[in-house]
Parts: sequence; C-alpha cells; structure tokens
Amino acid sequence: MLIDLTPAFRREYPDGLFGALIVRACPNRARGVALDALKRAVEARLRERFTLESIEADPVARAYAAHFRRHGTRYPVVHQARTILQGRSIESPSALVEAMFTAEVDSLILTSGHDLDALQGPLWVDVARDDEVYTKINGKPQALRAGDMVVRDSAGMIACVVYGPDQRTRLRLESDAALFGAWCPVDVAPAVVDAHLGALARLLRVEWPEATVDPPRCWTAADEETPGGR
Repeated sequence: MLIDLTPAFRREYPDGLFGALIVRACPNRARGVALDALKRAVEARLRERFTLESIEADPVARAYAAHFRRHGTRYPVVHQARTILQGRSIESPSALVEAMFTAEVDSLILTSGHDLDALQGPLWVDVARDDEVYTKINGKPQALRAGDMVVRDSAGMIACVVYGPDQRTRLRLESDAALFGAWCPVDVAPAVVDAHLGALARLLRVEWPEATVDPPRCWTAADEETPGGR
C-alpha cells in the first residue's frame, strides 16, 4: 500500500513519523485465544516499570503529552496504562484490538487499527484544517483540531491523533486483514516505533499462526518526498 507524508505534514512536524504494519489472513474474533500469558507479562512489566506518578516522566509519554496539551487534552494511552497499574487486566471485545492494545500500553506508542479492505487507495499523512469534520469510531461527527496529525485515504479521513479512528475503516468482528498505524507527531525515534510494531507483529503471529504479516515500515518527515505527493 502506498503511504506518503504531505508537504504540509513535513512542514508542521519536521520530526514526525508514521509507522505501519499490515497483516492478512487474521480472522477477527470476540476474544483472543492465545494471548493471555503475553498480556499478563505486559501487565507485570508495566507495574515493575512505573508508578501512577512516574509514568508521566517516560520520554515517549512526555512527547505525546506535549502534542495533546497543544490541543487542549491529555494523552489517553497514559490513562489506559494507569488503569493497568491500578490492577485492571488488558481486555477487548475484539482480538485484533486486544493485540494492538497490548503492544500499545507496553510501548506507550499511539496506535490505530483499520480494516485493510475498507481502505481506499493510497494513504496520506497530513495536517487537519480548521473547517474539517469526520465521523468518529462511535458514529458521531467530530470537528477536527486545526494542525492535528491526520491520515486520509481517497474516500476521506481515517483517523487523527486527538480523536482517534473513524467509523468507516474501524476494525470489525468480520475483519480478516488489518493495517495498524503508529502515530508520532514529535520526538519519538524511528527505532522505538520499529520495536513497537515488531512487538505487535509477534503478538499477531501468536494469535494467528497462519497469518501473513508484512515487515513494519516507518515514514519520516526527513524522507524524500514521493513525486506527485500532494
């Protein structure tokens, strides 16, 4: 799948990047069947690494917090990780989302999941304008925050950093192929994102041994632009 960064994104986020992992032949289900031990390991690792207070000082958490403060809100992955520190277990009514969430709280890298078959044409990593509205994953319209990091396909917005994925391309129980995106507007090293997507790939292979998992890729603002990029 063609993915590129627009000139507007490169100007707004010169240190930004977008990472992607594509998996096929991974029929979704209501609950993972092979992830329990790996989820417990991630929960234990979080509780060893952090307290409710110290997690704020993590470099990845700080980088995201700065972006979310700019848009008047807080980084949700830190909140989710805190619930695990308080004793909550990792769980989701979707095995694909469960694998994604497990990797996400382990690395604190903001990640979205999309039904690969619902995506239309190339993806463009871009910047939101102040007159834009999209349909959130809950089906409600949402005005975007101007300047936020967004990704579009030929049919429209598929997600933004501040408000998350759209409804059209969301992961469904019927999904059997997915694109996972790692969203990094500022100050997260490509090697950290590669490691995060690699960990997610391993979780997917455990849950779906027959799946085809493409190698993770990262696109950075410093990369050479694709001819014809908009």
